[in-house]
Amino acid sequence: MIKGKDTGGIDAFLGKNTTFQGTLIFDGLVRIDGNFEGNIKTEDTLVIANSGNVKAEIEAGDIKISGRFDGVITAKSKVELYKPAYVTGTIITPIFKVEEGVVFNGNCQMGDVSSITTEE
Repeated sequence: MIKGKDTGGIDAFLGKNTTFQGTLIFDGLVRIDGNFEGNIKTEDTLVIANSGNVKAEIEAGDIKISGRFDGVITAKSKVELYKPAYVTGTIITPIFKVEEGVVFNGNCQMGDVSSITTEE
């Protein structure tokens, strides 16, 4: 299967005036500019753009957010938050980058994701 990092492009795109509820499973690079509610699973990259509004449980390799997010993120590689992101929830990741101007309300656990458990 060809992945986004090999082609240099976006493999799937949820547009600004689009709403989707359900489960999204993908390889490659996916960008969300619209509204999404549900679950997202990938080994690759998820981008939530400025106009994106996501309420979800996410398991991904890399996640880049500049829109709105509410939920739980488990990232194998890293999570990057860019202005004007507004993020609420829990982030579990080995690398966490937050740009000045981002709003983050929640919890963050850093370290080897495979050794972190979310069960209480």
